Amino acid sequence: MLLCLLPLFNSCGKKSSEAENGVLQIGLVCSDLSKSLNFYTNIIGMKDVGGFEVDAKFGTDSGLSDGKPFKVKTLKLVDSPVATTLKLACCSDSTGTPPKYVTDTPGVRYITFEVPSTKAIKERLAKNGIALLGKEPVDLGDNLELFLVRDPDGVFVEIIGGKE
Repeated sequence: MLLCLLPLFNSCGKKSSEAENGVLQIGLVCSDLSKSLNFYTNIIGMKDVGGFEVDAKFGTDSGLSDGKPFKVKTLKLVDSPVATTLKLACCSDSTGTPPKYVTDTPGVRYITFEVPSTKAIKERLAKNGIALLGKEPVDLGDNLELFLVRDPDGVFVEIIGGKE
């Protein structure tokens, strides 16, 4: 399940640089924050750039939750104000059954990371016993390849990048 929390204004009520640049922030609801944080930082290579808590009142008033508070960790591939932000949101009872394929049900089913090289990610996946979903990385030509894995909650994660 995806959750989008876009802070459009800073504490002074002015538009933030993120809003002016049209930055994409993606909220990903996870069942175990520590497992997901480990996957996205130590396997994929994202940087932990902060986080915040959503209290019960804000969750209800905004329509984000039915009064359940939750924590959010923010991650980026690069530390830049205009980089896409992945927000890992976790509530104590977030559960679900992941689809078998990305085409099984409507909605957002996978996220794609485009990286300069897939080599380090493949090494970290192997070291942690995380199997690729396909038979092997798919050759895209121009020394690029693509492969898919699943995160701890079964979200499809597509990696595209240089082979070296």
